[in-house]
Amino acid sequence: MEQNGKIIGKRERIEATFDRYSGEVSREAIIKDDILLHGLNFSERSLKGAYQEKAYYLFTFDSDRPEVVRERPAMIPQEICIQGGSYGLRRTIIQSRHSKDSPYSVDVLDGKRVLLLDGVPVADVSFVPRPAYYGQELRDGMRVEEVAPAIYWGETADVTAFRICEYWNRGKQCLFCDINENFRSWGHLRKGLGAIVPEDIVAESLEMASRDQGVKRYLITGGAILDSRREWEFYLRYIQRAEESLSRKLPSRLNTQALEPHALERFYETGVDYYHPNIEVWDRRLFSLICPGKEENIGRDEWIRRTAEAARLFGTGNVSPNFVAGIEMAYSQAFPHGFRNVEEAVRSTAEGIEILMQNEIVPKFDTWGLEPLSWFGRNGVSIPPLEYYPELYIRYKELKREYSMPWPAGLGEAGAGVSKVPASAFMDA
Repeated sequence: MEQNGKIIGKRERIEATFDRYSGEVSREAIIKDDILLHGLNFSERSLKGAYQEKAYYLFTFDSDRPEVVRERPAMIPQEICIQGGSYGLRRTIIQSRHSKDSPYSVDVLDGKRVLLLDGVPVADVSFVPRPAYYGQELRDGMRVEEVAPAIYWGETADVTAFRICEYWNRGKQCLFCDINENFRSWGHLRKGLGAIVPEDIVAESLEMASRDQGVKRYLITGGAILDSRREWEFYLRYIQRAEESLSRKLPSRLNTQALEPHALERFYETGVDYYHPNIEVWDRRLFSLICPGKEENIGRDEWIRRTAEAARLFGTGNVSPNFVAGIEMAYSQAFPHGFRNVEEAVRSTAEGIEILMQNEIVPKFDTWGLEPLSWFGRNGVSIPPLEYYPELYIRYKELKREYSMPWPAGLGEAGAGVSKVPASAFMDA
């Protein structure tokens, strides 16, 4: 990057961003989003020892192609924690996204794992430990973590019930998404499972996970099913079996498309606590271009209407559609549609945040990771500048205060040094 006619490195730029947003957005949030944007490289010696390995349960999230990641002799961790160091960082949990070309790397110096930025140590690093429930065998001989791996530093048992998305069959998949490619590339990690995970072993896995005191909730998620009735009946069976097994021992999160009110009532009655009908991007035109299957099958306006109905049923803070923060700035010769400056992009998404909050809906975010086997990855789109994220969070916090909204429920505690949300810094801000 050039500043006042001088080329500056990534470290100087991140420090300038710290200074620019001092008092408004935490350092932890800024460096976390920069790591999520650019990924992490890991030295071989940093990957020695015991830790929770990355599960590749839904998407890759990696900046590198799967064949590059598979060259590693050891699997990277699911998440890392950075703290201390030259920036005095509070404890910050970050999802691992592999990138050999990242300016951020994890290595071992003086017997300790450290985070390097442009080759300079800036923070101490620890890897997420294996949860206590890992290693147990299910009745069919599979290990519990093959069905219900942990995220959120062990607090959420995460089940991908349907490991692909039917929009891919029509070439209508969301342009940022690599779910089907993830299954094709990493499905071998769960040799006994196909695209559909049997309900009984999901219930058995969640019951095992629930005995671990570190597990605070479970999540049922997966790809879209084209027929609305088939979709809600499919996912409802998993919630029913899980609740029969758990007897309301753990709160439940459900991530599906925006479902009709009559279907949502069934989930509510069965025991779903938190619902995530992920809208991905707000702008009307970009929604139709980036999420063509969702636009064709349900439509943006209907998606918003159903989400508002869900909030009336589940209550304020319990319905949290996700934005893939940054995709509204996707731009390339093949996709010349994204916003070209941060102010316009944030204004667009903030409009969506405000309308949702007016309807008792509290949206959440994942920081966009440009996956090479997604449509965007194959077509050379650019990622947003780092400044987009603190600007978005400032506006989010303003609107949250204006409408007296809580943090999204079901994600754990919020705050720098406290949040365990791994794929976004909005709750670290």
